[in-house]
Amino acid sequence: MRILRVVNSLTFRFILRYVIVLVASVCAVLSLLYTYLSYSYFTGLIDSIGDELDTLELVYRGQSLPGLRQYVEDQVRAPAGASFSYLLTDAGGTRLAGDLPAVPRYSDFGEGWWAFQMSLLRRDASSDVDFIARSREFQGGVEALVAYNFAAVSESGSVVIGTLLWAMTATLILGIIGGYFTASMAVQRLEEFSQRLSRIARENPGERMPTKGEEGYLRDLSQVTNSMLDQMSQLMQAIKLVSDNIAHDLRTPLTRVRNNLNQLRDSLEPSRQEAVDRVIEDCDDLLATFNALLRISTLESGSRSAPETEVDLAALLADVVELYEPLAIDKEISLGLQAAGPHIIRGDNDLLFQLFANLVDNAIKYTPAGGDIAVELEASGSGRRVVVKDSGPGIPVADRKNVFRRFYRLEASRGKEPGHGLGLSLVQAIAHYHRGSVRLAGNRPGLRVEVELP
Repeated sequence: MRILRVVNSLTFRFILRYVIVLVASVCAVLSLLYTYLSYSYFTGLIDSIGDELDTLELVYRGQSLPGLRQYVEDQVRAPAGASFSYLLTDAGGTRLAGDLPAVPRYSDFGEGWWAFQMSLLRRDASSDVDFIARSREFQGGVEALVAYNFAAVSESGSVVIGTLLWAMTATLILGIIGGYFTASMAVQRLEEFSQRLSRIARENPGERMPTKGEEGYLRDLSQVTNSMLDQMSQLMQAIKLVSDNIAHDLRTPLTRVRNNLNQLRDSLEPSRQEAVDRVIEDCDDLLATFNALLRISTLESGSRSAPETEVDLAALLADVVELYEPLAIDKEISLGLQAAGPHIIRGDNDLLFQLFANLVDNAIKYTPAGGDIAVELEASGSGRRVVVKDSGPGIPVADRKNVFRRFYRLEASRGKEPGHGLGLSLVQAIAHYHRGSVRLAGNRPGLRVEVELP
């Protein structure tokens, strides 16, 4: 699922971690700033209340109690923007002046500091607000209490904190969304890169990754990949060249040895001819291997001209089935052909015959007694599709690409069935020579080989 691939990608996880760290860092910085500003504000507020108490004390000393009461009443009757609220009481606790009740529900914090909540008397009797206050006792038992309404500040602080939380949440959400789309684009580019590289490895090893139009790490990765493909291609060409040279150089002397052995056989006694026959058979197997190697190299190199002869594929398959039918009967295997009507293509009759002969031979070789083999021919788009199906052990999915390599054989077949591991390599070379393809699939049970020819 694409969403899971994007979420699990390194790019998305990196962006997510970055956004989380960024949000946490900004939140921490703003929290520290808010704490510092709150501390500074309340420090200034405490100083203001202290200054106001000093003022009341000066007024009381200079104008006695009547002057102090008049000052307090003037402050209470001040416009709505007045900062402080007041309460004057005598030694018995009787309210003398101010806009605070005589006995509010105070919380004593010591050193004359109080805090309480009450309905705001001067502005909105229905609104409960918080006060911070400090009291001071003057001569004669008169006590003055100066309070400051910080409800608006608290509300502003709540708004700031709420806004901060919403901003951090929005930043986190937007960061995750942006990270997802950024990672999605990166994953898409990497998927395109991977698909292109897989196509090169699977279909055309000579193709290279494009570097024009690419930027950043993808261009660097393409250049490194192309360099690696070039080195691999050189190594593969060197290996093929060595094997081809060995096959070419040894075929002629091996042919002479085989001919000399054949002549020697005729001059030997019958009891010794059997041993020479076994040596001649080994020589024939080696010559067949060398010939297959050289034929594969010739087809892969493109030194042969393109096929131009018309070939009736249905008739060719009928000849292949007829050739191998006695061998199938000996192994008690059912071999059938479904190829109605002529199917004319352009190609090399001998090469195509060898292609399908190899497939049928392999099917008979690995199908147990009592099994079934079916050869089917059908139209496929603008070309033809030939399917060879058997009921043998099949080929594991992990080995289906490897069996087209030269000399590759499954471990289960080594030592049990004769062969040199070049049959499917030759099949693929012939199919590619005819601009076709070969695909292996399971037949449940057995193997299904599909050959597409234009």
